[in-house]
Amino acid sequence: MNDKRVKAIINLNSIRQNYRYIKSLAPDTQVIAVVKADAYGHGAVRVSHALEEEGCGIFAVASAGEGVILRDSGIKGDILIMGITPVSQLKILSEYGFIQTVNSVEYAKALSDSDVNIRVHIKVDTGMSRLGLYCHGKDDAGDAAEKVRQIHSLKGIKCEGIFTHFACSDDVSSQMTNNQYNAFIGLCEKCESLGLNLGLKHCCNSGGIINFPQMKLDAVRAGIILYGYMPDGSRNTSLNPAMRLVSRVLQVGKLKKGDTVSYGAYYTAERDMDIAVVSIGYADGFSRLLSGKVEVAIRGKRVKAVGRICMDMCMADITGAECYPGDEVEIFGGIIPADEDAAKMGTISYELLCGITGRVDREYTE
Repeated sequence: MNDKRVKAIINLNSIRQNYRYIKSLAPDTQVIAVVKADAYGHGAVRVSHALEEEGCGIFAVASAGEGVILRDSGIKGDILIMGITPVSQLKILSEYGFIQTVNSVEYAKALSDSDVNIRVHIKVDTGMSRLGLYCHGKDDAGDAAEKVRQIHSLKGIKCEGIFTHFACSDDVSSQMTNNQYNAFIGLCEKCESLGLNLGLKHCCNSGGIINFPQMKLDAVRAGIILYGYMPDGSRNTSLNPAMRLVSRVLQVGKLKKGDTVSYGAYYTAERDMDIAVVSIGYADGFSRLLSGKVEVAIRGKRVKAVGRICMDMCMADITGAECYPGDEVEIFGGIIPADEDAAKMGTISYELLCGITGRVDREYTE
């Protein structure tokens, strides 16, 4: 049973339109759909099937477990695991036909020693200082290329690609992206001079796709822009936000001046006022950090949430607004942009969307 006290309404047509827009920016390039973290909270299975119908042939996830869910749901395209799969689970890679990210010679040797044939993409650290072979500039290319050569030479390892990840591509003025790109291209050229066939080369994430299209190479990895948001929180009218988070009014009532609201008597009524209790709280992903900062929308009108956000409920000042029990309450995604709430939390839309919890019903529209 699901009482739908809170639901995330996901418009799959918006995601399809966003995919087509991304394809228009990189028409001769493969688009890797990043659907990790349950497609940023949108539901990886439904999103991936919609994108596969659009012609998407590669999906990126964080773990083998996420990949298994997609493959078992019937996804036929390639699935790239961008995290590191434990050696104890390596048979899954071969059984499901996954592409495994390799971040070191040592890990590649562990894959090779497993006696199963494994497809891989090699990850290069060009400045993120996260996973990958270290290559922060041209002085590192020789050592990194030798490591790539060693990985290519291992039995059972089929190297099908090489990639890096930009740290600052949401900032078009930053020199960091150019530095990373030049380091990556320098390494690729060094490897190719050794006679290595690197396969699919990719470096552009969402910020790179929008701000640095000249760096698109063979493939691009589309994450947040697939779901309608810009990585820097700005608005792009060519992108359609796909999620609308809504709840409902449980109760309406009146407060007298001086009455307090919620835990810690966090809010004190400055006047007589009308108040609504709304069926959403931090256990649904409506962060307590938004207490006293955020608005919601009822019957198309913004109203201020007051008091601390509770685990399952919050309260809103509806003075002067028409409001009844059972009315729909928009948390974000229509009148209120998700980026607005994210900014008030001091975070980014990625975290806000990924934070919508599993008890929130996902409802899909076309």
